[in-house]
Amino acid sequence: MTADETLTPTEGKMLKSLIDIYIETGRPVSSKMIKRAFGLQTSTANIRKILHRLEEKGYLFKQHISSGRVPADSGYRYYVDEIETSYQLSSAVLDEISRKIRRDWGDIRVVMARISRLLGELTNYMGLIMGVFHPDSTVERLKIIQSEARGGIVILELDGETDRRVFIDLMRRYAPHIIDRAVQVVNERISGYPLKDATDRLNHFLREGTGLEREIIQDILREAEDLFEWPHDLIYHFKGLNKQPAMIELVDPVVLQNMVRIMGERNLMLNIMKRRMEHESMVTIGRENVIDELETFSVVTRRFDLEGCNGLLGVVGPTRMSYSRVLSLLSKMAEELHRQRISSI
Repeated sequence: MTADETLTPTEGKMLKSLIDIYIETGRPVSSKMIKRAFGLQTSTANIRKILHRLEEKGYLFKQHISSGRVPADSGYRYYVDEIETSYQLSSAVLDEISRKIRRDWGDIRVVMARISRLLGELTNYMGLIMGVFHPDSTVERLKIIQSEARGGIVILELDGETDRRVFIDLMRRYAPHIIDRAVQVVNERISGYPLKDATDRLNHFLREGTGLEREIIQDILREAEDLFEWPHDLIYHFKGLNKQPAMIELVDPVVLQNMVRIMGERNLMLNIMKRRMEHESMVTIGRENVIDELETFSVVTRRFDLEGCNGLLGVVGPTRMSYSRVLSLLSKMAEELHRQRISSI
């Protein structure tokens, strides 16, 4: 069920109160629990009426007819959108973030692994970090070695980097002079230019070019991600599978199976993280996520920028997570990364 009606101030306050209790306890919430937790003067009967309206509007649901209520994805969405103040992290947590990010600052991949582990330890969820590395590379030249079958190997030589090699499927087998001509056209457009400009320069040729050379360049551009894009690195840390699970949701075998698959099939999360790069901060909840394996989880990410690398800090956890605390942790880590970048210049 999706929420299709706006909330009154009283309903909004009641929904946030219920979600606060549910995040803390993990148990369906009754009207008595709300009255006791917040010392409300209103009767439990009146609280039940408000909860019933929230259920009718799609913000809450009952797992069983006689149970208390739990938030629906739309309830969490309202809750997250209404977060106004950041969670006050303790001085001990702030000191730990600063110390571990600044320690032995050097190889960014080592720092990424340390941050991923720290996120996992501080939240008891899966800590993620994706880096997109931007070496100052210039294209020297591109070569194609056509195979006996309908295909070939493209070799991209870069200044200051190891050559990149990918196999491409060609539309047909071409005469050697056609391959040579296509290579010449490509190199006229990308040799001596920054790697980041290569895809746009070749796409510009496609809009104007004709002939067999255009076919070959189309085949090359189908492999643009491996040839011309910056390398991505994704690191995650989750201790819950090795120790007593901090996420009580993992007692559900379906949830556990989805978590194992997310961890085992790295490209699932890598592709999701890539699509979130344009957002400074982003929270997706349950079915808002783009793959079935994440329907029982929330994903929270925060962008960071460093010299030679930018990327995303992230957390994957149950929809019943402390969103304010996670957002504050990610924000603090991004600030600390930026501060360290400035101080190391």
